[in-house]
Amino acid sequence: GVLHSYLQRCSVAVQTCGRSQALAPLRRGLASACPPMAQPAMGPEGYGDGMHREEVEPGWGDGARVFVVPVVNVEVFKPGHGGPAIQPHLQSVPEVANKGWRDYGNRRGLQRLARLFKELGIPATAVINSEAAELDYVAEALKTSGWELGAHGSNNSSGNAQMQKSDEEAHFKKCLDDLEGSLGMRPQTWLTPGFSVTVRTPQIAAKSGIKTFLDFVDDDIPYDIVHPQTGARMLCLPYCMETNDFSLVLTKNFDARQYAQTLEDHVLQLASEPGEKVVCLGMHTFVAGTPARALALSEALRRLSARPEVRFATAAEVHGR
Repeated sequence: GVLHSYLQRCSVAVQTCGRSQALAPLRRGLASACPPMAQPAMGPEGYGDGMHREEVEPGWGDGARVFVVPVVNVEVFKPGHGGPAIQPHLQSVPEVANKGWRDYGNRRGLQRLARLFKELGIPATAVINSEAAELDYVAEALKTSGWELGAHGSNNSSGNAQMQKSDEEAHFKKCLDDLEGSLGMRPQTWLTPGFSVTVRTPQIAAKSGIKTFLDFVDDDIPYDIVHPQTGARMLCLPYCMETNDFSLVLTKNFDARQYAQTLEDHVLQLASEPGEKVVCLGMHTFVAGTPARALALSEALRRLSARPEVRFATAAEVHGR
């Protein structure tokens, strides 16, 4: 191609003239071969089309050094589309082991986590696939949990990334309508499944009545994103990738104690630093909700809840500050 031919010419030139002269044709060739730099994929500021970041005024924490927001993901996956796996080598069709492991989360892990947080007196936010809430045992567990109930798309096999604007607007409306019908309340917190967003997702979320948005992961402090033309505004709570059970358990292969200790260490470090911070602890019913991890998690959360500089909250409670 263009690059290969210019590299050959420069190789010859290096042998017959200086380095600067040899590189000149390569620079010209690359300039003509490469298209102009495209605009950032998520808009000029990185927060979606037309969205502007505004900082939250210091003092919002009312004395707490770090707010900890447990976020329990309640998910279903479309048959035949795969999903997270505890034994990824199992690929037969139908595949029952990894599917069963994921289903276990909704049958047992969800209830275990609900009991855990209730016993500790710690608030939490659930982000829920609307199709998961159609399962009677899931809806019952969520309605009696005392958690804030947020939205997490329709299922975790279908993201927003390939949607046209009208389709994405309809998707938000249907998801929120369905969750309200299943759970009796309309969510105001949103996490897009699999971070599968479009450049329009934040603007559509704000337009749809979402007040607290979890799709960005780039800070330790909350901040607002605003659409100046409409005045639509959401509070972004950064959804930390370092404290997510997928990152720690499925990617780094941490055991139950390592997982819980990492969460505790992360929070304690934030609490030792200047200023007010927030951290979301993203967890899944089929990962954090299994017995060994739930036990280790409960012990770490109990220790953290005893510390005066640490405050647990739902996403909505942080928004209301």
